[in-house]
Amino acid sequence: MSQPELDATDRHILTILQRDARIANTELADEIGLTPAPTLRRVRRLEEEGIIHRYVALLDPKRVGRDLMVLVRVTLDKQTKQGFETFAEHMRGRPEVLECYLCLGDTDYLLKVCVPDLDAYQNFLVDVLASIPGVRNTASTIVVKQEKYTTSLSLE
Repeated sequence: MSQPELDATDRHILTILQRDARIANTELADEIGLTPAPTLRRVRRLEEEGIIHRYVALLDPKRVGRDLMVLVRVTLDKQTKQGFETFAEHMRGRPEVLECYLCLGDTDYLLKVCVPDLDAYQNFLVDVLASIPGVRNTASTIVVKQEKYTTSLSLE
């Protein structure tokens, strides 16, 4: 799959939309120096090409009762295609798993798990992770403070 061409205006649009996806098209057009019609055409093209994957509302976990963030390193007993697919399928179905990464090195998977409290995490660890066939080891790191959080990709 070839990389789409992004000119300076496309990059400017993407930077603004990463900051505020709800910006009105007329405001976006003013900020990038185009009229609304070509601005909208560019945004639609970026969506159609899959560069803009989706729009979301970002929530504050603590304000919605998800006070505990845990980073979990998972090691499987065998590194097979079926083992990877089975584990990934389980994680895709778990609402408390915000992110799941297949990794190279000592860790097979890295998870970002967000739950209300330590009891909820213990239940996830015992009832979910430990029950998945092929999980050999888990190592949990409880996040005490988030020093940086961004969803914006640098386009420079």
